[in-house]
Amino acid sequence: MNDDRFDLSPLDPARDRERWERRIRQVVTHALQARRWTVSGQLSRWARPALGLAAAAALFSWLGLALRLPLDGAAEGEPSWEQTDPSALLSSWAAADTRPSTGTLLSVLGEK
Repeated sequence: MNDDRFDLSPLDPARDRERWERRIRQVVTHALQARRWTVSGQLSRWARPALGLAAAAALFSWLGLALRLPLDGAAEGEPSWEQTDPSALLSSWAAADTRPSTGTLLSVLGEK
C-alpha cells in the first residue's frame, strides 16, 4: 500500500484566478443571452416560417380551385354538374330541395 498522497493542485481551476474569473463571466454571459427573449422577439423568429406555411396553404387552395376538382361525385343517373348549364342546375336543385356541398355550389357559381 502506498501512503504517499497525490498532488491534485494542478487540477485546481482557481489556481489562475484571473483566468477562472474570466471563464465564469463567459459562462454567465452565455447563459443570460440564451435566456433573454421577449414575446416580440419570439414572434419575429416565428414570422418567416408562419408566412411560408400561409403562402403554401394559399397556393394549394388556389390550385384546387383552379383545377376545379369536384369535392363529391354526381349521383347515379344524374347528369354531371360540370356539363350542365349553371342556371338549369340551380333551378333543378331548388325544385328538388337538394342541398349540394359548398364546394360543388361554389364550383358551379364560379363557371363563366
